[in-house]
Amino acid sequence: MKRKLINSFLILSVSSAISKIFSIANRMMLSRLISQEAMTLYLLIIPTLSLCITLGQFGIPSAVFRLVSHPKYNRFKVVISAFILSIFTVSIICLTLFFSSHYIAYHLLKNSLAFYPILSLILFIPLVSISGIIKSFYLGKGHLYIIAKAQIIEEVSRLLFTYFILVRPLSYDLVFTVTVIYLSMSIGELTSIIYMLVKLKEKYSCPYPITYEKSLSREILNISLPLTGSRLYHCFVNFLEPVTLIFVLTSLGFNQHTIHHQYAIMSGYVVSLLVTPTFFTTVIYRLYLPIAQKDLYYKKHSTLKHLYLALFCSFLISIPFTCAFYFFPKTCLSIIYNTTQGYRELKYMCIPFTLFYLQTPFSVILHAQNKNKEMFIISLLECTLEIILTYLLSYVYYTHSVLVSLLFGLLLTLLISGFLCFFSLKKLDCF
Repeated sequence: MKRKLINSFLILSVSSAISKIFSIANRMMLSRLISQEAMTLYLLIIPTLSLCITLGQFGIPSAVFRLVSHPKYNRFKVVISAFILSIFTVSIICLTLFFSSHYIAYHLLKNSLAFYPILSLILFIPLVSISGIIKSFYLGKGHLYIIAKAQIIEEVSRLLFTYFILVRPLSYDLVFTVTVIYLSMSIGELTSIIYMLVKLKEKYSCPYPITYEKSLSREILNISLPLTGSRLYHCFVNFLEPVTLIFVLTSLGFNQHTIHHQYAIMSGYVVSLLVTPTFFTTVIYRLYLPIAQKDLYYKKHSTLKHLYLALFCSFLISIPFTCAFYFFPKTCLSIIYNTTQGYRELKYMCIPFTLFYLQTPFSVILHAQNKNKEMFIISLLECTLEIILTYLLSYVYYTHSVLVSLLFGLLLTLLISGFLCFFSLKKLDCF
């Protein structure tokens, strides 16, 4: 059992790290192949893409992972129900995006060049939803090698498609270049889907007709709705954060260029670097959730021991990154972003940011008990506290209020979720 867990951890960690490296390599390649105007347009559309993915997936892949890994549910019926729900949500989002893309480009983003790149997202949204469901199925069944290979195939095909089209010395216009970049994401998802479907046919056969069950759809929605609401609220708060800073700091006499520059350092450099290694927390979540669900389903007394072990592993993972960011902040920023701006903030944020790593095991326990409403409320409290503190502290700490409010939000989430975890485990007599 221990050897299997170690092997699973290594597989997921290495595959996630390789995917992250390819993602960074793709960003580095784009910065060398395309103009600054094209990169600006590409980055301008990313928030729209994130919102569409959140609405299109509707939290269904996360629900599939949790239900497939649970011994109570039939895995094939879960997947069929998930696909039917996904077709419905994706159709609505794609139709909405098709008819609203002109308004988004011309009126919200105020950039007419964004129209065709936004339209290209209509191909990506259904592909990423299908891919998410299949990956969640494999994760729930513990087929980690397939997930690892699929992630690598996705990133490599995406990178190669972009390179071979944009590397040619042709005078592509701005719109075509950015559209190709977004289409490359669809190519990556498509190749990974083909690979996973081939493996699915090899590993599984369906000996009897699978019927659609409304009860399973309700179970999926009970999990996915709070997750989607939480992610949407996070997107909304992320949008309000710079708006709030600009509103307060301009009233204090700061010019907008200075505010944008300082906010980019805080959010774009410091916070982005702090969350870069947190793909390890995703690995812990994926490994620990099936264990926690079985422990709680059979009311095993080993539940608490596994929770302490997960907390210890999360803390252990944070140590090397905390040390690197604390002792070599300039080097870390220089390697990743080719700048040393924000090194002081990185140095002093890395130690309390350990709270972010410790949150994962508590989230697993709450998710395993289907405490979705409680998790949604915690997320609402965290985001609301952060935006209120950003507004109030901006008068004193200026752009540093973003970092201070982030830490208070993390602390609140950790305390509430930790209390709920131990209270629920004591109630289930798992001590």
